[in-house]
Amino acid sequence: MLIVLSQKVDSNSDYEDELFNVNHYPARYRNQIHEGDTFVYYQGNRYDKTQRYYFGTGTVGKIACQDEENYYATLLHGRKFEKKIPIYLPNDGYIEQLGYDTIMKSINPPWQSSVRPISETAYNYILEHAGKLLEIVSIEDLKERLKEAIRAFYIGGDDSEILQIVNLSKKIAKLLGK
Repeated sequence: MLIVLSQKVDSNSDYEDELFNVNHYPARYRNQIHEGDTFVYYQGNRYDKTQRYYFGTGTVGKIACQDEENYYATLLHGRKFEKKIPIYLPNDGYIEQLGYDTIMKSINPPWQSSVRPISETAYNYILEHAGKLLEIVSIEDLKERLKEAIRAFYIGGDDSEILQIVNLSKKIAKLLGK
């Protein structure tokens, strides 16, 4: 599923989000975000229209809940957009109105929702206008790649993966300050 994750970039939040790494959200959204979902980041500001834009994409990884109210989704394969994409279409309306009828009943996006569906048409429009997708390297991404390399080496018998294992291990150590 394709979803929008609202992220406060220019102001403080009560949530323990880590940009492109962890999304912290309340239980009311637990049925709207799933492992494997593709997300697009949205920055909204109700007072400043120039601060309403999309700025990145990625994949939802493992989801954990510690107390039945607070959920934490690990974010993987993060890519920051070269350009911020304003939420407005050039001729009128909003990007999220593109293909809305395939995912929701109302043409108006539920801006107050921190997690909401987005159509494939709208998602593709955003990516087409984003410029280059700049890779965000997180420890979680590197750990996933390391698991895949180890699996390919041990289970798949691919001896060439040993170099990938060494390189990924060094990158993880560097990010951990070791």
